[in-house]
Amino acid sequence: MPRFRFIMTHGSGNHGATADAAGKRGAAGRGSGSTDGPVPAAYLPHIDGLRAIAVLAAVLFHAGIVCPGGYVGVDVFFVISGYLITRQVAADLDGGVFSLARFWERRVRRIWPASLVMTAVVLAAGWVLLLPLDLRLLANDATAHLAMLANVRYRVRTDYFDAAAEMRPLLHTWSLAVEEQFYLVLPLVLAAVWRLGRRTCVGVVAGLAVASLVVSRLQLVTDPKAAFYLLPSRGFELLCGSLLALVRWPPLPAGPAREAAGVVGLAAILGPCLLYDRQTPFPALAALPPCLGTALVLLASAAPGGSRVGRCLAAPPLVAVGLASYSLYLWHWPVLAFLRYHLGPALPLAWLAAAAPLVAIVTYLSWRFVERPFRHVPAGSAPLRTILAAAMVAGIMAGMCLLVRRADGVPGRFTPEVLGMLEPYSTQWELADKRTGGAKIFPPIGVRTADDCVCFLLWGDSHGMAVAPAVDAVARELGVAGKAALQVAAAPVPGVWQPWGQHAGAGRDASQAWVDDVVRWMRRCRPRHLILCARWSMYVSDADPEKGSEHLLAPFDIGQPSPEGAREALRAGLERLLAIGAETGTDLWVLLEPPHQPHTPQARAIAAHWSGGPPQLAGVTRAEHERAQRPVAEAIAPLAGDRLHVVDLSAPFFGADGVSRVGREGAGWYSDGTHVSPTGAREALGPLLRDIFARMAEDCPSRE
Repeated sequence: MPRFRFIMTHGSGNHGATADAAGKRGAAGRGSGSTDGPVPAAYLPHIDGLRAIAVLAAVLFHAGIVCPGGYVGVDVFFVISGYLITRQVAADLDGGVFSLARFWERRVRRIWPASLVMTAVVLAAGWVLLLPLDLRLLANDATAHLAMLANVRYRVRTDYFDAAAEMRPLLHTWSLAVEEQFYLVLPLVLAAVWRLGRRTCVGVVAGLAVASLVVSRLQLVTDPKAAFYLLPSRGFELLCGSLLALVRWPPLPAGPAREAAGVVGLAAILGPCLLYDRQTPFPALAALPPCLGTALVLLASAAPGGSRVGRCLAAPPLVAVGLASYSLYLWHWPVLAFLRYHLGPALPLAWLAAAAPLVAIVTYLSWRFVERPFRHVPAGSAPLRTILAAAMVAGIMAGMCLLVRRADGVPGRFTPEVLGMLEPYSTQWELADKRTGGAKIFPPIGVRTADDCVCFLLWGDSHGMAVAPAVDAVARELGVAGKAALQVAAAPVPGVWQPWGQHAGAGRDASQAWVDDVVRWMRRCRPRHLILCARWSMYVSDADPEKGSEHLLAPFDIGQPSPEGAREALRAGLERLLAIGAETGTDLWVLLEPPHQPHTPQARAIAAHWSGGPPQLAGVTRAEHERAQRPVAEAIAPLAGDRLHVVDLSAPFFGADGVSRVGREGAGWYSDGTHVSPTGAREALGPLLRDIFARMAEDCPSRE
């Protein structure tokens, strides 16, 4: 076994030359991190073509065009990264010239210049384009990216497939963080076991890959965000490429077998791009087809003479895209995110077409004037100097982000009238995931009392959270004690669930357990009043293509709901609550929704900021609102009775002209297009809620 050594100051001069040659001949970046470098002495154009397929799939998915499963392009990049990086490290270890410092220097030169420039431009654009809270959020995201921990941050703070995530300009850096963490670990593992022989090394890497796949499968059930974002559950994809590089595969014989391997491999990549969607449980086993497909394409194309698929991938147009794939990945997402921030999640095709030339220009500039110049490693250079320089620049940028955070997003950039439109809804009463004796702990709302059994229960989703501050204030004023059972993406009726809830951690089993806890509390405490508040229209109508059928309610034994079935499920759930109420002496209150607005307060504030005028306060008409709410009214109408009280929360928002208002001068009433803000709940809904709770105060004098 050849000896190796860690060269912490100067590596092999050939490595730098090879890196430069490879860079000039096109071993360019990939969509989510650095994949090229000094791997093969001979340029492999089919790898650039494969990168092009991967990055185009990701771009089309992010643009919402054609590729519902285009996010698997990142997995293709992971395999390519693992393959090329492992191949280079193994070659250096075999030659006894492995330098940890030189390896990391090459990674720094490959990843950080373009990434730092992109981050600086995004922060500058955020200063001009983003509202204070969003600029503060961007500063936090940038800090995590600069610390190579973006994936950890987004795992805690963000659902990748959520509409709000599509407006975060640095969300795509999660995949760079995964690769950067892999680059920190992989050479240490290989160097540690290399003396034991190549077979042992393959066994260790294979064991780590299997362990990662098992972790991914388990976390997909217990913690889907961790499965999506973190290295332990994504590592098997990179290690798939590592195994391809480490195992001495016999060349595939020329002929049908080799051609079939290439075709099957490409189909295993393209198939998921077209057949997967946002609802596909991912990664875990679903990531295996694109990963194994990438390995097959690489294996078939690496054989002497290559394959037809490899020659197609080496076509000049694909190679040209592949050369700039890293820069394309870096820049396309911020452009789309800023557009969505100003225009909304569903970007018109005209805007996408207008954005394409801008993305192409900045991609070329980044590749030509940032990526290429920094790839060259001068002979005799000190690698630690490069690493420290990159760390210093990142540290300066992180310090600037800290100043933005401490300044709370620098609100002085905007007028008081604009800032008055902005207020997030309160999540104070959101259920903490705690259990005592197997039962959920419901936080108090209204008058606080030591008694767990109170006058009313406010049961709802995020829209219940939005009105909770006003409910709390009015109930305190009138001396009424209550509890809050509020959870995002959980419709407040028994017997139903919605597939979309899985993105918020509320899958079928979790939804059923949640409903059982609420019903158990009702039977035990027998509240005099049960108040339901939710975005009912979302649960019973699929008129909005952005939501689709995954938002519809369905009984627990039905997988894919329909609008008709959703309305029947809502009616059945309310009937069950009325039956429980008859047993417990509980009246049921259903709070219908405030008007949904097509333009968010953020969009109105930004428009006012750019125009120099006041924010526009007019919203939807009464006819538009009633049309959107008709399916809800049809579901509830047959349930009329003495114990059912239906309250229309939209009424206070409409003026005599039949047009809704989104606020008053200097204050907005919405947190987004559908949730009312604490100010809106207090000012618009306060009088209506006071009438309701005045009746409850008469029913519950002992609760005061």
